[in-house]
Amino acid sequence: MPKAVIEDWSQFEAFLAGQPLCQWSAKKQSEVAAGLHSGNKSSIGSTPKDDNADLLAALSSMA
Repeated sequence: MPKAVIEDWSQFEAFLAGQPLCQWSAKKQSEVAAGLHSGNKSSIGSTPKDDNADLLAALSSMA
């Protein structure tokens, strides 16, 4: 049944991987896995990164 809707899953996965929101979420997932995010607090001496601005830019580029 799934092949009735999407015939080539590898092509569909490649398409999704190229979408800005998917790229943004993959980047965030790898940063969390690497321990670069520890809650909502930034590390001492670094400027806090505005993840909302990055997310908004990714979503805006999809429109």
